[in-house]
Amino acid sequence: MPSTDPRPPPAGASLEAKQDFAVAMIKDEQDDMDRRGWDVIMSEACFGELPRTDISRYLHTGEILCGMVIRGRLQAAAFGTFMDLCLQGVCSLNALEHPVHYNNGRIDSDCYIWIMRMLGAFNCFNADMQLVQGGWYMEVENRWIQYDVHSTWLLTMIARSFTSLDAVFNTIRAKGRLGPVNASRLKELEEKYPPDPTWKADININRTKGWHGSGTFEFWLPENIDPAITQLGVYDGIMALSKDFHRHLSRTEMHYAEFFDISRDEKYVEDVNFKLKGPN
Repeated sequence: MPSTDPRPPPAGASLEAKQDFAVAMIKDEQDDMDRRGWDVIMSEACFGELPRTDISRYLHTGEILCGMVIRGRLQAAAFGTFMDLCLQGVCSLNALEHPVHYNNGRIDSDCYIWIMRMLGAFNCFNADMQLVQGGWYMEVENRWIQYDVHSTWLLTMIARSFTSLDAVFNTIRAKGRLGPVNASRLKELEEKYPPDPTWKADININRTKGWHGSGTFEFWLPENIDPAITQLGVYDGIMALSKDFHRHLSRTEMHYAEFFDISRDEKYVEDVNFKLKGPN
């Protein structure tokens, strides 16, 4: 049965002990979705079913952890990028005060579409998820079909709060959190589809009336936050948001390392390409 001991099993522990430890964390993530009344969307395919019961959590512990690490690192790239933009003063934490519509295919905004195209030139948002999951030894029948909630989140937050699109993308390229950029694609977009200087941020873009979640298992990016957090100011607000986000991410990385006997003393490589390649 899932472990109630928060301490990781000792080195050389049995597979059963490592499963007990990991399954407890996976169950916590699923219980959080269940408490909110959130369900997964069809693109989650079989992966969205794996965390639902103790039986499937035990049968597929390794694959669930691999999927969680992939998603956690993609979310970390988006989260860190938006925090960079807020620190630079070219976006605002106020964008996080409203929920996001993750399945909205009818946004009539040239500005929103332009930002989406620009973000699509970065590796983090155009990686082949089937190849990525295969690189982490996830069986075909247990994979998700599509995963783009991290890009929808970042796109929405930028569109809601940017002060200068030039400054936004200069910062994104300088920080490099989204991985390598398709330079020719980016140049083509900038030359053929330059941004309209009259575009303004729209705090209500891609907003829902209720908070329905992302429709994906294990989603930690902040939205619909308490305005009291933004009232703390940029630095303290980012610290509060980062503490919560990285609590989830660090816990997942730790469970992955424990389950697969990976040394947690190894250097954590920040390059997105490397992080998505998996344990080959």
